Amino acid sequence: MANTTAIRSISGQIKPLTRCKRGATQSYAERTRRTNRNGFLRHQFKPFWQYNDNRAGAEREFLCSLSILCKYYELPIPETLEGSFPHYIYQTQQVLSEKLKAVDNKVSCIIAKDERHIATLATLKRFDTNMTLYYIPVRPLWHWVQCSQSQPLAELIIAVFAYLEQVVKVPYYTEQDSYLASQYETLEQWVNDDQEDEKYRNIQLDELYTMQNAGLKIYQQIIEPQRLIDFERVVQNFQCKENWQNDWLEMAVKFLQLYMQYPERSVFDHIHSDLLYPQDEDRIYADQYISFYWSGNDCFQDCLFEMIDNHFQEIAYMDEPAHVQLFDYPPLNTTPDFDFETRLFELINELSRLLNHYDHEQREPTI
Repeated sequence: MANTTAIRSISGQIKPLTRCKRGATQSYAERTRRTNRNGFLRHQFKPFWQYNDNRAGAEREFLCSLSILCKYYELPIPETLEGSFPHYIYQTQQVLSEKLKAVDNKVSCIIAKDERHIATLATLKRFDTNMTLYYIPVRPLWHWVQCSQSQPLAELIIAVFAYLEQVVKVPYYTEQDSYLASQYETLEQWVNDDQEDEKYRNIQLDELYTMQNAGLKIYQQIIEPQRLIDFERVVQNFQCKENWQNDWLEMAVKFLQLYMQYPERSVFDHIHSDLLYPQDEDRIYADQYISFYWSGNDCFQDCLFEMIDNHFQEIAYMDEPAHVQLFDYPPLNTTPDFDFETRLFELINELSRLLNHYDHEQREPTI
């Protein structure tokens, strides 16, 4: 199974699966969202809903940014300015948004508000994640950790995992508040309620036990600060004993280069959840489609992905990294810099592909 599975729409009425059956096709509980904002990249803007009784300031700021934006994009000033305050502000913003979307459907026009701005027009351009689940399997690493001959490779992958967990902030499925932790908890409840096939139920319970205990042991290793400190040394000292290990080294080198260029950058830094559709809290959050998980090739793969599909198909909006351009001053360039996101998601795809190739069913050693 490809780990980064496209989010598919499943037809039919949504209902809980009665049990986790074998041979079904592949594919949410509410949780606390991760935030990690510090500095402009992590700056949190708010939508313009209240102007704190400063009508004159809001109008002045809005009209100034309107003039700058329209001049930059060579657009005529909308005729909606004749309406009453503040309705004409929203109407003007909607007109501009439609005109900009005609040029680029990934660009939205918003009214931004923060500590320095009351009602400034801004553009927001989203990075396209291609409706993909960026799930990184842990089980292959667990097998290598148990094998003495595979320790150098295991150390290399642990270093990469440490970077993804500690810096990029990719959620881990054994973390109590993670999205996938809630999914696995639901699966466990279904298994415990199943009385139809005791033999297969015992297989599933064994897998759940291994998943939890092995996952915790790996998690304790990747959250160690020393693992991140040793990242460069581990990559530089890795010796490819066989040709197939070249792919792992090349992938690790690219992750290290990304870390060195963006040493504090998280995948959540450019996600502004409240700017688009601020009144609709029902959205697919980034920590729901980016995560470590146990396996895409175990006895739960079908149920897990069907659960996720069933949840996601009901949601209209999806949080994605986005570039915010304020028009309080004439900008020099509005082209978004998605270098970090482009490289990161490509590398997560590559890491998952390599791990999936070795994600085989086999009996784990006693934990």
